[in-house]
Amino acid sequence: MLSISLSSSAFELEKISKLNLQVGTWLENYQQVRARDNDAVNGFELRPYLGLGAKYQLQQKMAIIPEAGWVLPQNKEAVTKNIFFLRADFNYAVKKWLDLKIGSSFMMQSYSAEGGEDRLRNGDETEVYYIPPERRTAYNQTLDLGAEFIHKNMGLRFQTHIYAWNESDERMYSYSLSYLYGFGPQELFK
Repeated sequence: MLSISLSSSAFELEKISKLNLQVGTWLENYQQVRARDNDAVNGFELRPYLGLGAKYQLQQKMAIIPEAGWVLPQNKEAVTKNIFFLRADFNYAVKKWLDLKIGSSFMMQSYSAEGGEDRLRNGDETEVYYIPPERRTAYNQTLDLGAEFIHKNMGLRFQTHIYAWNESDERMYSYSLSYLYGFGPQELFK
């Protein structure tokens, strides 16, 4: 039988120094994707996302930050895309106003459509690509690097999400830029 102990020596609730709410934009596969063969590569797009995180203090300058987030659904060319993620970052406070982060995210990308087909160029020829009539989900693990600039209970975070980080021919980069509002857990129970 599996048992998990949340005794005071294993996990201390008092070490949760801050909770944060995030609002930002998600730049997926920035400068790496074309919608059509004659299009320009994708650039800055406003793709809003929301997140919630907690800062679990390990030492004075080090913390673990688990987070959950959702990139709001986007409809493009008859396909709806949803992204959910669970992230865990190791956080190091370089200065009072600057935190550096390294971690990993588990990304769940869900695609849904009503079916159909699309004819696209493939090299010198065109091919028919089918749009599935149901929901499909892709799961990815990313390597994340980031920096957060802090002022009082607010922050501005830039984060890089590296897909297939150990395979150079398949590696893709996504970025997020977010505003964070932090508050102590005790503020929830006033």
